[in-house]
Amino acid sequence: MEKFEINENGCLTAYHNDNKDVMKITVPDGVKSIPDYAFMEYKKINAVTLPDSLENIAYSAFWNCRLPRETSVHSVTYRGVTFSPSFLHMKKIFEMIRDKDYSCVLSHDLKYPIILQIYLNDSDTATESFIKRNFKKFFTFLIKENDFDTVKGLIKTGKFISNRNIETYINLTDKMECYEVFDMLNEYREENLT
Repeated sequence: MEKFEINENGCLTAYHNDNKDVMKITVPDGVKSIPDYAFMEYKKINAVTLPDSLENIAYSAFWNCRLPRETSVHSVTYRGVTFSPSFLHMKKIFEMIRDKDYSCVLSHDLKYPIILQIYLNDSDTATESFIKRNFKKFFTFLIKENDFDTVKGLIKTGKFISNRNIETYINLTDKMECYEVFDMLNEYREENLT
């Protein structure tokens, strides 16, 4: 049987599960904070879903006390955004998603996929504005990651590629020898910008 102990302040004080080999946990709504080593006895957890009510999480919440700085968690989902946890940056990632504040310093490998998920989930104007200001960086990152589906989705929104900048992106894809996106852009220009 699974049991979450939550105090009157919404802090998850303990987690119990008869199945020590549990692999997926969904933290219940109402939990506002998760402390260090909250799931220390459960070494096989690989996916965690956090509630929207969560306000604070310790960066070592999923670490195993016997194996410091190690965890089996590969996937954390919070407010519809799924990411591979980087435990040294867990607090920054969590706050970026919660507050939609993209000023934090994180590597592009961590930051850009999360921001793109937030935008694709919510389409909010603050996230859209941030992507617009940094679109060339996002565009280049996605091409280097071979994430052509996301590139296509961003192009089709009609919010990032215009008559003014399409040549820049066509030239960029040609230079990067990414002909799949090169063709997408030319097709988009013919269908929408002529």
